[in-house]
Amino acid sequence: MFEIRDSKQFWSGLLFAATGAGALWTLPLPLGTVKSMGPGYFPMLLGIGLLLVGVSSVVLSFRASEIIRIDRLSLVPVFFILSGVVIAALLIDNYGLALSLLALVLTTCYSRVLRHPIEITIIYLVVLLMTWGVFIYLIQLPIKLFW
Repeated sequence: MFEIRDSKQFWSGLLFAATGAGALWTLPLPLGTVKSMGPGYFPMLLGIGLLLVGVSSVVLSFRASEIIRIDRLSLVPVFFILSGVVIAALLIDNYGLALSLLALVLTTCYSRVLRHPIEITIIYLVVLLMTWGVFIYLIQLPIKLFW
């Protein structure tokens, strides 16, 4: 019978495959052409790519050279990361991008054991500059930077 030799690769592959299969539910949307993409074109390509990566990862997890087990899932980091995203989504309209991202970074940093203020500051500034550059400067979305 089959034995899962690398459980990390198996579960991550299963997650990728499930996400890819979920993205393929957008197939009823019009695809359009390469030159004039419809709303279902990119989700279809993304779904196929994720499905292929997931299936290949699951297959390779049976062929690992040594048995690798994962520890029990800790729900505390998952809670802090998800709550950080929810808090940022609730704050962005009233307080702007800068403060909502600050709340996001500070909340998600509690998912780690070791937290250094310099590291948190650098992460915040990089995330702020990247999101400002992409969403406000390049795409020109009407998002306030500050309240």
